[in-house]
This record gives sequence, structure tokens and C-alpha cells, in this order.
Amino acid sequence: MVQERVGIVTVTYGNREAYFSKLIASAVKHPNVAKIVVVSNGVDQESSVRLNELQEANKTKLIVHDLGYNSGSAKGFKEGILRVLEEDVDFVWLLDDDNLPKDNALEVLLKSWDGFNKDTTKPLSLLSYRPQRKIYKDAISQHNPYLMLGTENSFLGFNIVDKLKKPKANKPENVDSGVVAVAPYGGMFFHKDTISKIGLPNEHFFLYADDHEFSYRITKNEGKIILVLDSELEDLETSFHLKKPKKILHTRYFSTDSKNAIYYSVRNNVYFEKNFVTSKFIYFLNTISYIFILFLAMIFNPTHFWKFPIILRAILSSSKHFKTNDKIK
Repeated sequence: MVQERVGIVTVTYGNREAYFSKLIASAVKHPNVAKIVVVSNGVDQESSVRLNELQEANKTKLIVHDLGYNSGSAKGFKEGILRVLEEDVDFVWLLDDDNLPKDNALEVLLKSWDGFNKDTTKPLSLLSYRPQRKIYKDAISQHNPYLMLGTENSFLGFNIVDKLKKPKANKPENVDSGVVAVAPYGGMFFHKDTISKIGLPNEHFFLYADDHEFSYRITKNEGKIILVLDSELEDLETSFHLKKPKKILHTRYFSTDSKNAIYYSVRNNVYFEKNFVTSKFIYFLNTISYIFILFLAMIFNPTHFWKFPIILRAILSSSKHFKTNDKIK
């Protein structure tokens, strides 16, 4: 029996040696992992030294692809995918640098592939489960592939209709796998030929929602993204947009002071969610209501008010079919 060869792609930046070291240590031991491409996306000196040490110690498997600057997640994963496809691999497994696979996570994906890959003419991606993103599990248990994108005509997850009338959720069922409409990069597992069907990540997104736009092409092309719960990844760090507000008039934007994180998160998510608007009036109403509530939140938390103009600018920029990345000052 021929052993499938898997190429892992991850992107790291800044000082994240504590995370990527654990991922690499876990991945190199797996017999199906043929190559690990680590895209160095503007790492600091300490992380650069550590990457060189790890590459020297794992010459046959580890490839450090240095871009020299932080180009964003979209270009990072784009370049990483291109690099791993130069190698002799059958499958590509995308992982965030802080994803730590459970011992059997890859075996589950490999054993599941043939059972799900019934129509080889259409794109397919399996998706490892990350418990911090429970909404994906909720989506498959409720048979609602679009659940993670919010209710119909919502704006950045806010829907005034939901506040007036709680949306009816499907009764959850016990399932071990199911279809989702979009996916994060971290956990996507697909055959190398999938890229010829859906293309590469769009680097003009820079960061945030680029993974949704990339993965949604599978759904748009009549393919499937299947979440497999038994293939589990541990998130070693919680992303700022997943941190739950602790009080009224508190927003996720209080959890970060990164102008780029705020701007691109808003711009790209608004741009992407417009694919699913069915009522321009309700969407406009949700937009105005969200901005008003956000304004109040900033008024009551004045140390964060400087973020409000950035969010407004991002919302306005989302109306453009952006081809270049705006500079955040």
C-alpha cells in the first residue's frame, strides 16, 4: 500500500517561537508528513534563530520559506501553498502556527478522505475541529452550514431582527462530521489538485476573512468542506475576535490595539458578507444600528475612542473592490 504524503503549511510572524516549536516537534514525528513549510512572515531575531536551528535539525522535512517582512496571512499562505506544491506531496494540510494537532488528528483525515471524496470532479476539503471555534460544531449539529457567518442580512454578526425575535435554531443532533460553508485556514486538508480548481488565497485581503473567501470558493464550485470532529487541533492562543465581551457596551475591538487587526477585520468581513445580503434595507438598518451602538460603547470607554474612525473608514472601504492594501497610519 502506497503511503500518502502530506505537506503541512503554516505561517508565522513576530515572536511566536513558543508556538511554532511545538507544532513542528509534533509534525516531524508523523510518518505521513513528508514536508513542513514554515512561511517566515517577518519574524523577530529570536524566532529566526530558532527556525534555523529547527531546519538544521530536520533537514529532510522542514522548509523555512522566508518572505522577509509581514505580508499578511493571505500572501503568507499563498506563498506557502505554492512552495509545498513544488515538493512530492499528495495532500496539503494548512495549520496556524499555534495549532497543535492531537495524536490521531492526521490519521483520521487520511482514513476519512476516500469515504467523502465521491465526486472527484468537484473540490473537497476536510476540516479539523478546533474546540475554541465551537460554532463550527454547532453548524454541523444543526445542519446549518452558514451558521458561522451570522443570520441573514446581519452586519458583522449583528442583526436587529434577532434582538426583536430570537432566530429559530434547528434541533442539534449528535454527528461526527458535516458540511460547513467556509473554513479557517487552520485545519483545512485537501488534495494538491484542489488548488487548480479553486485558486490560491487572495493576497489583497492581507489578513482576516481571506480564509473565508478562499475556502468559500469550494462551496461556490459545488464542492464541500466537511468538518471532521475526531480530527482535533488545540489552539494554543485565542484570537482577539474570538474573545467574548465581559460586560455591556464592550466590543471585541477593546481586546486589541492593533490598527491593522481592527481595520482589516472590519473591511474584509464586511466586504465578504455582502455576498449573502438578500435585503439591502435590513442590511442597511443593521449597519446603522451597529455603528450607533459601537459609538455608544466608545463614548463610555473613551480610551478606545481612537479606534472608532478606523472602523468607520474600514466600513467605507469595504464598498470598493479593493485591489491594493490601504495603508493604516
